Amino acid sequence: MSKIHPSASIDSTVEIAGDVEIGPGCIFEGDIRIGKGCTFKANVYMKGPLVIGEGNVFYPNCYIGYEPQDKKFDPETKGAGTLIGKNNIFREGVSIHRATGEAPTTIGEENYLMVNSHVGHDSVMGNENVLVNGSLVAGHVEIANKVIMGGNSAVHQGVRVGDMAMISGGVAIAQDLTPFSVSHYLKTVGSLNVIGLRRGGYREHIKPLQKSFDILYKQNLPNKKAAAMILDEFGDDEMCVKFAEFVLGTKRGILKYDVLERT
Repeated sequence: MSKIHPSASIDSTVEIAGDVEIGPGCIFEGDIRIGKGCTFKANVYMKGPLVIGEGNVFYPNCYIGYEPQDKKFDPETKGAGTLIGKNNIFREGVSIHRATGEAPTTIGEENYLMVNSHVGHDSVMGNENVLVNGSLVAGHVEIANKVIMGGNSAVHQGVRVGDMAMISGGVAIAQDLTPFSVSHYLKTVGSLNVIGLRRGGYREHIKPLQKSFDILYKQNLPNKKAAAMILDEFGDDEMCVKFAEFVLGTKRGILKYDVLERT
């Protein structure tokens, strides 16, 4: 049985599954479907079109599904709204804006969005990502899986971030960040995410990925030629293939290598 605080305001168009807890001051507007086992701590604001999967937890002052920060957007447009998968955690002050187009702003499964992080309109996030406090994801961004964004980091509109990539705290990126890579400094890529690969149990892939990383970033080759070389030399390694195919799929270009000596 669901528990709903009497001070919560819930439109008649909202569908609520079993074992949902809705705390004081929550406001749910429009067409919303809520999966079983979700918890809304207090003062959580939801606006449809919005679909929420099972087992999500929303802490106070989350704003989910509201209009995008786009001057051209007509708020009367129904559109695709927002889609949230299962078992995500949204800490205090998280905001996620609805889509402007026909595909919803999407959050996958088992993501952890920490305090005051933001995901912009039409962005798509995969699974098991961590956005540390103050992380900012602009509109039309693609965040893959197991990505870590450090505190107060930012991703420019239209950028892609590959699997198991990491953005250090306070760093902003404006081009694609390749899978398994780390952006240590502003608008650059600095190294392979060796620690993340070790912790994830991918030790056997580290050497071929390091060689692939060096081919792409240290041999001054055109991106397509470097990707073709990686596929030719390491085509039997699935993670190297993913690395190369990501490069071939870029539209904004990939981040430049940070060649400076840092101390």
